[in-house]
Amino acid sequence: MKQKKIVLLTGCTLLLLLVIIACAAAPVAPPQSQQPPMQVAAAPQTPPAQQPVVEPPKPSPKPKDVYEMEISPLTPADCARCHPGVFNEIKGEGGKHKFDCQKCHTKFHQYNPVKQNWNEIMPQCKTCHGLIHGEKFAACATCHSNPHAPKTQMTMSAEMSKVCGDCHTKVGQEVKTNVSKHTNVACSSCHHDKHGYIPSCMECHKPHTSTLTVKECLACHPVHSPLKISYPISTVNDICGSCHGVVYGKLKANASKHSTLTCASCHTKHRFIPKCEDCHSKPHGEALLKKFPNCADCHVGAHDLPSKSISK
Repeated sequence: MKQKKIVLLTGCTLLLLLVIIACAAAPVAPPQSQQPPMQVAAAPQTPPAQQPVVEPPKPSPKPKDVYEMEISPLTPADCARCHPGVFNEIKGEGGKHKFDCQKCHTKFHQYNPVKQNWNEIMPQCKTCHGLIHGEKFAACATCHSNPHAPKTQMTMSAEMSKVCGDCHTKVGQEVKTNVSKHTNVACSSCHHDKHGYIPSCMECHKPHTSTLTVKECLACHPVHSPLKISYPISTVNDICGSCHGVVYGKLKANASKHSTLTCASCHTKHRFIPKCEDCHSKPHGEALLKKFPNCADCHVGAHDLPSKSISK
């Protein structure tokens, strides 16, 4: 009985397998509405990129022996590494001396304290400039004490002061011709410190007024001929009054029209005394003028005229 069940079960299993195989082999018709699948073109195949060929590093060149190297000529920048002070002087104040150091210093680093050969190796001004100021000024360093700042660092000295007039001939002649206290003063007394220094008049002189400027001093007094006084008509009366105090006091206290004028309106030159007729012509008749030819006989003086008060 047991064997029959096994045979029956085996037969059923085989039958089921046959049905499954038959169904799988039968063709299946596609539905009416379904579209056939689209054919997609295959993407072109990109060939693999070639890897760059890496060359092995080249060996470093063998350094040359220092004494086999070619040495470039020195430049001013090379000199400046050891002489920065001199370089900066030339840079700021060298003037026309701003050129290659070796144009002057053809020999350098050759000083020998045993030989004391400083003068032999140092350049000479006359090599380029000759005796530009003549034989009398052959020692250039007397005035131009620093060749790296030849004009801006000319220190005034007693020796230099003796020869100022040889270069500044016009000024020297002016001082000698127009004799004043300035004639007997050494140039370095005013132009001290360094060459080109222009002093203030107030370093020596008390100003005429508390507000007086150097420009106003020079408007009347030329520096090298200070007694040759000239002034503009606009010069304020206070300046004149600082020397001519008595007369100025009378004019200020006077109520005439003269007190409204500047001193320079009448006194167009220093020490010039004008005539009344220069402005007033003939204010009176001939008979009166003949009887009183001197205006001051009646009008006392130009600075204190008897007159009615006027509003100022």
